[in-house]
Amino acid sequence: MKNPILVPEIRGLLKKKRFSILKSFLDDHHEKEIAEYLGMLRPQEIWKVLELVDIYRRAEIFSYLDMDIQVEMISRSLRKNALELLMGMSHDDRADLFQHLEKEVADRLLPMLPAGERSDVIRLTSYAEETAGAIMTTDYATLLEDDTVEGAIRKIRKEAPSKETIYYLYVTNEAGRLIGFVSLRNLILAKPKRRVGEVMKRDVIYIFVDDDQEKAAQMIEEYDLIALPVVDPNERLVGIITHDDALDIIREEETEDLEKLMAISGGVEEKSYLDVPAFIHFKKRVFWVIVLGMLGLVAGIIIQKFKYILESLIILTFYMPLLNAAGGNTGSQSATVVLRAIALKELFPRDILSVIKKEFIVSALLCICLGLITYFRVLFFTSESIIPSTFSLGNIAIVISLALSIQVVWATLFGAVIPIIATKLRIDPALVSNPALTTLVDIIGISIYFAVAMLVLGI
Repeated sequence: MKNPILVPEIRGLLKKKRFSILKSFLDDHHEKEIAEYLGMLRPQEIWKVLELVDIYRRAEIFSYLDMDIQVEMISRSLRKNALELLMGMSHDDRADLFQHLEKEVADRLLPMLPAGERSDVIRLTSYAEETAGAIMTTDYATLLEDDTVEGAIRKIRKEAPSKETIYYLYVTNEAGRLIGFVSLRNLILAKPKRRVGEVMKRDVIYIFVDDDQEKAAQMIEEYDLIALPVVDPNERLVGIITHDDALDIIREEETEDLEKLMAISGGVEEKSYLDVPAFIHFKKRVFWVIVLGMLGLVAGIIIQKFKYILESLIILTFYMPLLNAAGGNTGSQSATVVLRAIALKELFPRDILSVIKKEFIVSALLCICLGLITYFRVLFFTSESIIPSTFSLGNIAIVISLALSIQVVWATLFGAVIPIIATKLRIDPALVSNPALTTLVDIIGISIYFAVAMLVLGI
């Protein structure tokens, strides 16, 4: 957590050149915590602190800084500093940084990298956003099937310092095609003279480079993987996605779905809530607010059309908020449950009839509970002085409770079905479920209310 009190202390130590104390501070804190402190300093001050640690830890701390700070620092840095930092960064973090740099800055920095790293950045930044290729790293270790266990361990010892993870070693043929994998544990425990092909597993779980990043995160979670290999259409190994990247994807997707459920458009912001300008928040919310507001006017038109009913039976007005709230609550519940099942690949469009059947049973039980409570509330706690003599309190109680029950059933079924229909139409179900649900439930709920009143009371 950021601690502003520490910032002037760091500046004071830098000014007095008390580097040993600063070094001790860096040694005692995690890279993410250090980045949070340094994020409140000026770029030139951050550079001075980072120079106190080795290049690998420097790059790790740098990767935890906010992206706008990374961009500013690398854009204004000296050639030597920039090159050392870029070479120390993990492959995916380096590619992500280049994607955020201005074109002229990227064009200036890219030729500074050795040919291998340069081509790696170009390749990683060429994949479409939100695909497995866009988030993978090429920082992995490979073995050949004919390698001996003894030789493989020597190779891993040599390459380990520069690899992001070596818990899984991927086995490829001479053409680079993925044919198996072996865990570091099994490799160490195997007899030195055995071939890698004898100890490896051939049933590899992998993902294609153009598959969606959310699918990759789900596979890592489902199969409890530390890393997931990524292959091209010819099944040649081109990268891996690590579990920490999967966590970032899941968090991003959950945030995106939550914002869509609340009718907030646009992508997920990388900055924190307070760091995002108010106008950006306005732009992300205004479209759906206006659209839903205009649709909400329809409810007012319906009420105006049936104002003669409300004038003769003012008691009906008292229960309109209950009707809308009950429909909104039950509909949102069913939509949330179905949305989660769709996200977890537990439900598909073909299951729509089973969903309708299940949600109808649930809604029937709910409407019995709410209907009975409302009926007795109207019957026993309403003064007959507000009821015209031409109507009975019992019939009015039936109207309100029956309309409420129909509303609950309709809203529950609609909330369950609309995400499935959206999925079938290849529309993001999170985007349409809550906005459409809230508005249509209100409009149709009011129509149901007045229709029941006309039928039961003969108005």
